[in-house]
Amino acid sequence: MAIIAASFVLPDVVNDKSTSASAAHAMAMATGAKHGQGLPAGSRVPAFSERNVETGQTISSKTLYAHKTLLFFSEGVMCQACFEQIKGLEQVGDQLAKRGISLVSITPDPAGDLKQMIAQYGITSPMIADDDRTISQAFNTLGAGMHADTPGHAFALIDKGKVLWYRDYWLPPTRSMYVSPAKLLKDIPGA
Repeated sequence: MAIIAASFVLPDVVNDKSTSASAAHAMAMATGAKHGQGLPAGSRVPAFSERNVETGQTISSKTLYAHKTLLFFSEGVMCQACFEQIKGLEQVGDQLAKRGISLVSITPDPAGDLKQMIAQYGITSPMIADDDRTISQAFNTLGAGMHADTPGHAFALIDKGKVLWYRDYWLPPTRSMYVSPAKLLKDIPGA
C-alpha cells in the first residue's frame, strides 16, 4: 500500500502549497494525527482531481480552492444512514450557503453503483466516486471506521488550500453514522 501511495501523482496541482495524497498522509502522521483520524486543522489540502458522478464536471482541489467546501467522507452505498445524511444536508443547504459553504460527498464506490443511489435518494449535490480511495487516504479517513478500507462518517471543511475543521462522527465519543443537520451546523466553526 505504501508503494502505491508513494507512486500516486496528480496532474492537476493547485499551486506550490498543495500536496500529493501520499505526502498529505505522511504529513498527517508527522503532526501526531492517528491513522484514520483525518487531517488536523491548518493542514494543507491534498491535491486531487476527480469527476462529479452525475455531471462529469471536474471537482478538484483547484476548483474548490477559492470557496469553503464541506467534504463528506462516508462508507457509501452500503450505508443507508450516509445517504440520509446527504439528503439532510441538502435540506439545510440554504443555511450552508448563507455561511458560504458548498457540499461535496465522497464515497468509496464505483460510479455505476453511486449513480443508482443518487437516483434512488434524489441527491442533487456533487458526489465523487473515490473507488480507488486516493482522496479518502489523502485526507487520512481510512481505517478508523467500521471497515478498514472505508471512511467512517467524516467531514472536512476546506478553504484556500487549508483544512479549517475536521470531525469523524464515527469515532468516540459520538460513534454515529448519522448526525442531525442541526448538530452538524452547530459543530462547524463560524464562517
